[in-house]
Amino acid sequence: MTYEWTFSALDAYPSAEGQTDVVYTIHWTLNGDDGSGHTASVYGSIGCTYTEGDPFIAFADLTKSDVEGWTTTNLGADIVAELKEGIDTQI
Repeated sequence: MTYEWTFSALDAYPSAEGQTDVVYTIHWTLNGDDGSGHTASVYGSIGCTYTEGDPFIAFADLTKSDVEGWTTTNLGADIVAELKEGIDTQI
């Protein structure tokens, strides 16, 4: 089984905590593919918080990897495992 995160939208404050375009919500989809033509997915959104002084990545410089890291961290390993298990069950 392979899993892939996709991101349909990022909601951002025009300015916050001394930065510009600060992401506060990530709209995500986790897709699963068993390699034989069977697929399933789950969709959701997760809030994220930037605190002044933390490392900041400018919106224009965000990569999929950055957003995926924020998503999985904010969801937590147990929830990510449950999401994958749910996809497996759907397939």
